Amino acid sequence: MPAFDVLIKNGTVIDGSGRPGIRADVGVLGDRIAAVGDLGGPDVTAAVVIDAAGKVVCPGFIDTHVHSDLMLLAEPGHEAALRQGVTTEILGQDGLSYAPLSAENLRAYRRYLAGLNGNPDLPYTWSTVAEFRACFDRTVAVNTAYLVPHGAIRLEAAGFRDVPLVGEALERARRFLAQGLEEGAVGFSTGLSYYPCSWADTDELVELCKVAARYDRPYVTHLRTVFRGERFDPVEEALDIGRRSGVKVHFSHFRTGPLTAGQVEQILAPIDRAKAEGVDCSLETYPYPTGSSQGIMFLPPWAHDGGPDALLARLRDPDARRRLFKEVDYAYMGSARGTRGWHEVVFSYLPKNADLVGLTFVEAAARRGKEVPELLCDLLLEEELRVGFWGLPPEPAIWEQIDRDIMALLSRPDYMVGSDAIWVGQRPHPRAYGCFARILGPLRRRYRVPLELLINRMTAGPAARFGLRDRGLLAPGKFADIVVFDPETITDTSTYDNPRSLAVGVEWVLVNGQVALAAGRPTGVLAGRPVP
Repeated sequence: MPAFDVLIKNGTVIDGSGRPGIRADVGVLGDRIAAVGDLGGPDVTAAVVIDAAGKVVCPGFIDTHVHSDLMLLAEPGHEAALRQGVTTEILGQDGLSYAPLSAENLRAYRRYLAGLNGNPDLPYTWSTVAEFRACFDRTVAVNTAYLVPHGAIRLEAAGFRDVPLVGEALERARRFLAQGLEEGAVGFSTGLSYYPCSWADTDELVELCKVAARYDRPYVTHLRTVFRGERFDPVEEALDIGRRSGVKVHFSHFRTGPLTAGQVEQILAPIDRAKAEGVDCSLETYPYPTGSSQGIMFLPPWAHDGGPDALLARLRDPDARRRLFKEVDYAYMGSARGTRGWHEVVFSYLPKNADLVGLTFVEAAARRGKEVPELLCDLLLEEELRVGFWGLPPEPAIWEQIDRDIMALLSRPDYMVGSDAIWVGQRPHPRAYGCFARILGPLRRRYRVPLELLINRMTAGPAARFGLRDRGLLAPGKFADIVVFDPETITDTSTYDNPRSLAVGVEWVLVNGQVALAAGRPTGVLAGRPVP
């Protein structure tokens, strides 16, 4: 007599391949999908039976870009992700994560990145990629994959210094990268708007990417910031790295913004030319017009040299402060975040100055009776670098054009979805709580994009790109990461003004065969694993 642990009946199964859905049942036994088809016979039993009539049944969604590296360990239930159907997250993004690192460098990097990831009270006992990945084994609600972060291996190789990696320092970095890939990392990431990553020259990145290419793992790049007056093309730099190293190139959060709305063909032209030449490229996006990051990124490069202690010392020093007041400039992050000035940048995270959260930098400066550069330096010092921001969304017509652009990008098979979620702050960017539901709900319905296409971009596509074995497809023998959602009601409710409002429409989520979300409510089961 067929017996399943979980039987999902009467749903429309969209298997992740891109094919249209079919009416079928899904049987789960242990952590795997045991059967897909007509399983409604009288002799079929199951411990849990889910009636999915009128609902879509599909593989769990893979968030290809998320900053959950510490917050997931601090808040392992991760309801905001489950309520969007996310069952796997890829950590280690933008070169900004916490392994491999010595105990001393780990303490320093936690403080330096506190505006992005917080600095929660955790047992920071790991040093290697393998040890860090093990922290996520059945202790959190979702699966996690990991990218070896450029920042960490650079710290281990040369310290927090503005020097190129050459000679023995470069070889040390290459060894750290190889070890991380041996220990299960699915790629190599860098964030060339962030320090210490941005101190690397192109030659350094080529040499590191040769290691990633040897393991057939992608190079995941947050492109280099172009400072005002510079004549440099960061897209061409990434493509050149792909040509010279043979690595697969993955572009993080690559989309139009307020300054490029409607220019889909133009922004993709160099990538498509490189693909025609044989460079293996993929991309990801999220469905919002502006981004979010940490406040230290408005400081000039020299201010970061030496790490958090040196940076805080400069913020106290009168001479350094006078220099900083002259050099702090929104252009260090403006173009990358889709903003055009301080009046379009909003504080999202200020633990000690909560009255300024939600104000633009100009509004906050007026409230404190200061100019923006002085205010920013004062806040970074008082908050011990725990300052976050996001870009103010543009006027409705431009936002609507960006929505159209996003859906056009997702029509391409080389695109996938990454929320770029940052979880810390009193008012985080709404993408953390709404990314997947916004695409599958209002944007899909408005622009009439086939559901099976979008699900492919969230499941089988990223699973194949990042080598997530037996995930991303709903088929017998695959891991039972499964989502049941209502295609008519799924939607995001988070906004820039109310970002922590949870998505609706996802009713059931299974992670490795365990029910993590039941009838829209988290069960508290922590079945996530480090993958692949």
